[in-house]
Amino acid sequence: MPLKKEKGLLLLEMVFLFVSCSKSNDNSKDKLSGRELWDSFEITNYSMIQQMSCYCFPQEINFPKKIIVKNDKIKTIDGELINKFDWHISFKTVNELFDFIEYKIDKNPEDHIVIYNEQYGYPEEIYFDMSYMIADEEIGYYITNFKIDQ
Repeated sequence: MPLKKEKGLLLLEMVFLFVSCSKSNDNSKDKLSGRELWDSFEITNYSMIQQMSCYCFPQEINFPKKIIVKNDKIKTIDGELINKFDWHISFKTVNELFDFIEYKIDKNPEDHIVIYNEQYGYPEEIYFDMSYMIADEEIGYYITNFKIDQ
């Protein structure tokens, strides 16, 4: 019996050593929040497909749009200069999306979802429902086809 007890203690010690000495991933970018990760890359020129989800008019605003950003400013939406569209303020740069998220969270939404891109930290999916009791005030943004430009 004492031999089994010693083997059990030895096994327990080995497990403890393995867990306590396991290699940790010391990649500091893995530990950053979405905005911190995004900021660490200093990306100012990029393109993306951005889609809004809201009860907004004109209805065309809810269709996916190719957004080109230069020097952290929207330059074109679907190949057209932004001043051609009255609703260009509805679409946002990544930094503006982070500000939007912060603003909405400060307002204590009843429901929200924010999913960040694992590689660059930009928000891929944003959804806010500020009040379950109010119909049609929900808003979402979805980012796909993100590409860094020079």
